[in-house]
Amino acid sequence: MANAVVSEKTILGVEAGGAVVEGLAALAAVVLAILGIVGLMPLYMASIASILIGAALLAQGSAIASEYSKLVSRLSGGTFGTVELGTGTTAEFVIGGAAVTLGILSLVNIHPTILLPAAVIAIGAALALTSGATMRLNELKLEAAKADEVAHNMARSAVSSAAGAQMLAGFATIVLGIIALVVSADVMTLTLVGLLVGSAALTLSASALSGKMLGAMRRERVGS
Repeated sequence: MANAVVSEKTILGVEAGGAVVEGLAALAAVVLAILGIVGLMPLYMASIASILIGAALLAQGSAIASEYSKLVSRLSGGTFGTVELGTGTTAEFVIGGAAVTLGILSLVNIHPTILLPAAVIAIGAALALTSGATMRLNELKLEAAKADEVAHNMARSAVSSAAGAQMLAGFATIVLGIIALVVSADVMTLTLVGLLVGSAALTLSASALSGKMLGAMRRERVGS
């Protein structure tokens, strides 16, 4: 029983830490995108923002990948949401790495007007693909934390709204990336707006997750 309690606290700690790192990186990307939009070295701002967003996706994916199967197996015998969660983490790893790579290549001026819009499209796809996994993960974490019914319903409503907003932001980011890729005029502006939308969505998602997980950890400490 003691081992189970320690395991739950460890999982919550890993998730909260990953969400905090994701949120900070995404918030920094928001700031850089805004600076680029107002005309401050837009190419460099867009490249670095792409790297930060990719790092945010990698941080979130790496923090939770090893815990997914353990938590799902413990709560549901290994059948509940495994495919959905696995798809979400795989997308975070693959697209996060791609966004970092494309950002670095653009930073050294290798076809930035093509690679940066491609990074925006990839980031939008990651947001859309991981929105369901994010909501499922939050619900599983609340189950593991044994939150009371009122807290569980409030948290479910919050993360459901965040997941829906993340999916819409993902589609909007994809559209902006496609337009930037096929329209020669204002490529960098459209790219920066896409990065702004994507990073803002990641910031909100990470804030919702880290807030709920840190709250659950505090309740665990009080209960123990």
